[in-house]
Amino acid sequence: MLLKKMTVLTLSLLLTIGLAACGGGNASNSGNAGGNNQAAGDSGTNTSTGNDAGEPAPAGGTTITVLNEGAVGVGVGVLNDLLEKKKQALIADEAQNPRLVAEDFSYTSGSPLKAGVFPYFYQSIMLEKMQAENITVKMEDWGWGEPLIQKQTAGFLARNMPDIIVGETQMPGFAQQGLLEPFPDDMAQEIRDNVAPAAWKPMEYDGKIYGFASQPGVSSLFWNKKLVQEAGLDPDKAPATWDELLANVQKVTEAGKGKFYGGGVYAGPNAGGYLRYGTLMVINGGGFADDQGQPVFNSDANVETVQFMKQLNGAHPAGLMANTNEGSYFDAFKKGQIAYLIDGPWRAIESSQIGIDYGMSQIPLSSDGKAGNITIGAAFHSVPKDAKNKEAAFAYIRAMYSEEIQQLIADTGVRSPVLKAIAETEDYKSAHPEMYQHFLAMAGNVQGLPTFAKEDSKIWQMFGDAVTKSLMTNGDIKSILDDAQKKAEAITK
Repeated sequence: MLLKKMTVLTLSLLLTIGLAACGGGNASNSGNAGGNNQAAGDSGTNTSTGNDAGEPAPAGGTTITVLNEGAVGVGVGVLNDLLEKKKQALIADEAQNPRLVAEDFSYTSGSPLKAGVFPYFYQSIMLEKMQAENITVKMEDWGWGEPLIQKQTAGFLARNMPDIIVGETQMPGFAQQGLLEPFPDDMAQEIRDNVAPAAWKPMEYDGKIYGFASQPGVSSLFWNKKLVQEAGLDPDKAPATWDELLANVQKVTEAGKGKFYGGGVYAGPNAGGYLRYGTLMVINGGGFADDQGQPVFNSDANVETVQFMKQLNGAHPAGLMANTNEGSYFDAFKKGQIAYLIDGPWRAIESSQIGIDYGMSQIPLSSDGKAGNITIGAAFHSVPKDAKNKEAAFAYIRAMYSEEIQQLIADTGVRSPVLKAIAETEDYKSAHPEMYQHFLAMAGNVQGLPTFAKEDSKIWQMFGDAVTKSLMTNGDIKSILDDAQKKAEAITK
């Protein structure tokens, strides 16, 4: 399909706002989980190499503007200047436990990091790499979610954009609309050969790559070992199939006698739900939309998936699985009220921090299913068509999948690196077995949430409401999805 012109974009972009940036809403915001919100204007940090703080690019150099990414954002201004401010702010932060001192800002590759210092080291490495290429980085903060999309929409229309933009669920739509610059062919091939698909596959369109995420999330299956064991199941054995998962959640629910339940997957009519149960649809060969942005709600694969979800719904407290407030669902896992759930990688460290003995595995497969996933909490970086310094912008993105940056991400233990040369080593597998499972889940058929051809938010709500109706009533699932499909097509075609 030919890329749509900008004149078609205005309304459809504004209608994507309701879906943006919901993927990382439950992430442990310990300074490591990319894609989460960070307070605008948070001050940054400094390294001792390169130009003096705030000094403009040297003669012949290039200055690029880069939007802050949630958990690694360091504020607004020239990066070199922001880093020292970030360091001092972290040292002065009385909420840090344990308190950070100057010695904590000395990083050795392969060593664990103190909480809170990840943005400092991430941006310090990026600064050093950019200085080596005579590039000065100026950070801008456009917020996240709705404010970010509004500003990006206005910027596209005015043809006044930073050199690098960042976002989550809205970014594939920007690529489809022809607003982003495709990665150079050699860079795209390098990424395909060396990087896990979750970092770039959702931003591939018509054979070109339009975006990259240095630390994307995908969903895995988590379980509370204590509750699983109380049901007489092996707490160290992951269910491999949907049938096994269903049998397990039913056994846990029976053992819980109303005190705890088996659980399964959040299925609320919102982006939090679509991002999580959408993975089941992908595994089963279904999905939300075709490559023309047309809905495919009532496919046989989707009907089968929703039927399976309806069975899982019986292993939950009444109304929990389709609750419009996703926080209630994840609170139930944290409180030991449900045993199984599908969620992003932050669930691992958060469970550990609150004392849950948890298991983690790739998501079970349906009888004819194949491994697949949907990115969640993934901050994709892209170069707009109207960027003024595209070559330097692509140099910045190249640095994001460098060994130095990817090793830093590996050392956090919160997200897995996307660079195969690090994640596939025996050292990494033994040091971070849970995150290695996350790395494996980033391979194969990994997608992002699609953008519908017209009235995106309205079409999403039609599907979400249809799934909720399927789960909460005795109506025929095929008929319910047929009706949603018919109503959606009346708008999108």
